[in-house]
Amino acid sequence: MVANILTPIVNNPKCKLIRYDVFHALPSTANTIIGRAAHIAVLDSEIFIEKFLMVCGLKYFK
Repeated sequence: MVANILTPIVNNPKCKLIRYDVFHALPSTANTIIGRAAHIAVLDSEIFIEKFLMVCGLKYFK
């Protein structure tokens, strides 16, 4: 499924795919083990989203 989604993007010479890895210092819980806590931390942090866009994200929306 992922290959079906990404293949047209990767094969398009006009498209540039950028990936950012973000690490949050989160306590060990069941949510951290399944990865849910990291997704919630990103969505729940308005300050993180704002800083991320200001530092590196907005240049892709020009």
